Amino acid sequence: MNEEEYIRQKMGERNPFTVPEGYFDQLAQQIIDKLPPAEEAKPKPRAIERYLKPLLYAAACLAIAVMGTAIYTNRHLATDQQQLAQQETVTYSDSYIDEAADYVMLDNAEIYNSLLADM
Repeated sequence: MNEEEYIRQKMGERNPFTVPEGYFDQLAQQIIDKLPPAEEAKPKPRAIERYLKPLLYAAACLAIAVMGTAIYTNRHLATDQQQLAQQETVTYSDSYIDEAADYVMLDNAEIYNSLLADM
């Protein structure tokens, strides 16, 4: 059985919704009476507000851009500093290198050859 037929059997053909007499005749006038007068509907912005608002928006956008750049640069510099800190820098004095070469009994030609082989 179709839903519409079931509803018609239960409720019948009468419409249970009614509107009071003359409701729509007075509705338009009631709505117009509740509206504010045209002069009060929209106040005109003052000249200062009209020119200052765009400047404030531009200043806010500029502040966001500057802060974003500062944060990005700070993070980038911190990352570079961390990488430099992780790199181990070892410096040897000439006397230490001479002692090590004497201990291993390497002459200058062998030292150069070993350095070239590492490259």
